[in-house]
Amino acid sequence: MAEQRIDLKQLLHLIHDNKEFDVNFILDEGCVIYAEDPKPLIKVLNYLINYLTPLTAQPLEISLDLRGNDILLSMMAYTEQSDLPELSSQVSDAITVYNGKLDQQHETGKYLQFKLFFSN
Repeated sequence: MAEQRIDLKQLLHLIHDNKEFDVNFILDEGCVIYAEDPKPLIKVLNYLINYLTPLTAQPLEISLDLRGNDILLSMMAYTEQSDLPELSSQVSDAITVYNGKLDQQHETGKYLQFKLFFSN
């Protein structure tokens, strides 16, 4: 299977249109990765959105930053919860297929943030 061009901004809008969740987007243009199959990435993004959404009554904060040869996708929920559900270990594994890395930051009583770094 040949590699496909995956525009992350378009992908996030497509997911939003299908899920209709509250979100504030700040999305750079040109955030493109290449992979044979976008479906596992779509599943990961849906999983992270489904994970974050019940933790907050506020809109999610999702941003895409084009940083030279790298892309940072940040998903954040403002939450006062301290006990968080276990994150599936499959998320990090699935992202490595896209030259990606997942970083999770949680400041108790304030927010939970997932940062996905993609290298081109």
